[in-house]
Amino acid sequence: MDELMQIARQYNIPLIDDAAHALGATYKGQNIGEIADFSVFSFQAIKHITTGDGGMLTIKNPGLVEKAKRIRWFGIDRSAKQMGHWENDIYEVGYKYQMNDIAAALGITALAEFDDTLEYRKMLFSEYEKQLAGLDGIKLIGTGMKDREHAAWLCTVLAEHRTDLMKKLRAHKIESAQVHYRNDRYTVFGGRRNDLPNMDSTEEKYLVLPLHLRMTLQDVETIGKVIKSGW
Repeated sequence: MDELMQIARQYNIPLIDDAAHALGATYKGQNIGEIADFSVFSFQAIKHITTGDGGMLTIKNPGLVEKAKRIRWFGIDRSAKQMGHWENDIYEVGYKYQMNDIAAALGITALAEFDDTLEYRKMLFSEYEKQLAGLDGIKLIGTGMKDREHAAWLCTVLAEHRTDLMKKLRAHKIESAQVHYRNDRYTVFGGRRNDLPNMDSTEEKYLVLPLHLRMTLQDVETIGKVIKSGW
């Protein structure tokens, strides 16, 4: 983040932070959402806070908030309309991004439970850290750093012989998956590139283990025992 912010300041480029998974994460004592010029969070069904779908935009410059409100509703000045000014002009391209009342009610309820949700997920993640510490062939991502705090939405590992580990977990009725894929897998992003050796290495090892609110510490311990038994 420091390097990105430096480049953004040098060239006067706004920095947009894809923070979809980062509700509750911090970097150098700051919450994700208050560092970049714009941060975008996800409220999709299984995120820390859910509104069924959709998300939230945070803006560092308060002078852009009213513009964001117009753009999210076709470019219409909704505040003016609510004051009875129905013939206000539309002078910029807008979209239909506003949240509805039903989604907002879900979000408010989830917000009230957020601290407990975050604490519980971090507890599960810490147990994974304990279970996987020192194991050969597998590395838990997001640990060992003093300047940032993981939001514990996913439990991601880099595993040697990943397919074999997935089969071993499946045999014990434990789900695992890649979940996400590199962008250059898709034609819309220009197709496959062959000059990204670090990405190639990550792609071959990347795996997500279960982490959700219906899990217990005992569940994580069981998964740890299966992994420790080898694959």
